[in-house]
Amino acid sequence: MLQYLPSILSLKKLTHKKVSLFAFWSKDSSFTKTSIIRRGAVLDSSHLGKYCRVQINTKVAYTDVGNFSAIGRDSVLGPGQHPTNYLTTNSIFYKRGNWGFRDEWCEEIDFEENARIKIGNDVWVGRHVTVMNGVTIGDGAIIAAGAIVTKDIPPYAIAGGIPAKVIKYRFSPEIIERLLEIKWWNLPDEEITRIKDLFHIPNPTLEDLDRFFPRNNSL
Repeated sequence: MLQYLPSILSLKKLTHKKVSLFAFWSKDSSFTKTSIIRRGAVLDSSHLGKYCRVQINTKVAYTDVGNFSAIGRDSVLGPGQHPTNYLTTNSIFYKRGNWGFRDEWCEEIDFEENARIKIGNDVWVGRHVTVMNGVTIGDGAIIAAGAIVTKDIPPYAIAGGIPAKVIKYRFSPEIIERLLEIKWWNLPDEEITRIKDLFHIPNPTLEDLDRFFPRNNSL
């Protein structure tokens, strides 16, 4: 808990109106004034883009989260990992100083215990989800509640299960390609206000996208 001590009395709990008094973060974590961080949430060496939400009792570790993404309550992103190709997975044999005794047993190895996670833009991670270290979840993806994500998830896929697998895609390949070209999540707020009606159209078509983003304009 020592790495979270500076956040306990941080002024951000006053200046960032949607950050809970009972949220915690390490000094090498970052978020914006438009972030929502609920009570019991913890950020460890992680970064949140604009308009991101981290729900109650969720831990986000060694993770970079894009804009407009939401992480459901009671989830764990970046639980850490152990090597599996040695006789034992116990870190007393490969992580010096971790236990405080029997250092003569230890031989440090080339192993990344906390490989970074990348969560794209406009991603929805449901409740009680675990995302393993080193995973990338593409823009626009949805992760169903209770899933354990062990491998990369493509953009705009809906994935679920243990381990998580792609169930279907939110849109056709043509629309997904167009959305990844537009990258609406990087637009300034004023431009999003201009196109706000686009976000209220159910089952948007390519024609809808072209109406708000004419193809002859540079994006």
